[in-house]
Amino acid sequence: MLLSISLHFLVIVLISLLAVVLLLIFAVLLYGLLQYRKQVSIESWSAEIDAVIAGAIVNGGEVPGRINNSGIAQRPAYRRLMLEKLISAEKKFSGGAGLIIRSLFNENGLEKESLSKLGQKRTHLIAGGILELTAMRVGKALPAISRLLHHPSPQVYQEAQYSVVTFNGFEGLNFLNDAQGILSEWQQLRLLNSIPEVPPDSEGMLREWLQSANPSVTVFVLRIISKYQLLNMYADVLALFSHPNIQIRLQAVETLQTLENAETLSDYFSSYETQPDEVKVEIINSICKMSDIRAADFFRQKLLGNDSVAARIGAAKGLHGLNLSGELQSLASKSCSPSELVSIIKHVLQEKI
Repeated sequence: MLLSISLHFLVIVLISLLAVVLLLIFAVLLYGLLQYRKQVSIESWSAEIDAVIAGAIVNGGEVPGRINNSGIAQRPAYRRLMLEKLISAEKKFSGGAGLIIRSLFNENGLEKESLSKLGQKRTHLIAGGILELTAMRVGKALPAISRLLHHPSPQVYQEAQYSVVTFNGFEGLNFLNDAQGILSEWQQLRLLNSIPEVPPDSEGMLREWLQSANPSVTVFVLRIISKYQLLNMYADVLALFSHPNIQIRLQAVETLQTLENAETLSDYFSSYETQPDEVKVEIINSICKMSDIRAADFFRQKLLGNDSVAARIGAAKGLHGLNLSGELQSLASKSCSPSELVSIIKHVLQEKI
């Protein structure tokens, strides 16, 4: 009796397991079929959207703006793909083609999709919405984007910064007045490339930003001064040679060289000894770029002195750049020359071959 009950129970368990396995197989097959159909649809939609975008550009915008008049065009997945394609195309084209792409964006009512992302909680969606609205030049979104300049997520506030500068140029940099987040190297390059010009009356604002408590803001402003050759800011840049932040000093040294005038070489000479080794090397590198024969004695002194190896290598490169490699070879061939000096000179001469 007990044995028959056990066998009955085992049969039920086996049948149940078999049913579960069959259900899992069915679920996997169904999922695979749905994914396949989804992929086929995406490929079909993608080809259709690409064809219309290309046709619009080639024919000067004569292709009807609404990509697909059927109900499919209202599906969220279709509209997301359409938006993605238009944003991608906008990055590749400018001028008339860019206007056509933005026209397709507007005529297909995609603006509401991008605007809705600004109110989302997920940061990547908010940042994506800002990017889309900026790329498509939706100026009326600027007030909403500006409110995100102090968002806790770097991904969001950096896109917002880029957006306001893209729309407003130099005036869009007003967020620097109280910027708390770090401006990354990449973000600084993006912003620099978005500023078409620096207004003549901007010096007061630039001086204010140079004193920012945020070191990355000061570094960024120094790069603005360098890129736009703001010669009147020379003294302000030189004053930063004594800034407590080493990165600011390094950028100030580099920037001063781009503003070169008759006093630059002597300013480098007089500042050199008070600097840490890292800044000394940057000063030597900047003097090398000037290719001024008056720096020859300075280079000799540093090469033969007790500065760091990096500084002495820089001095040797400076002499070589002044066409004084014969002097270097002579020093290296002297039996009384220290081995470290000989190694430095040989390293520089071999590197320059």
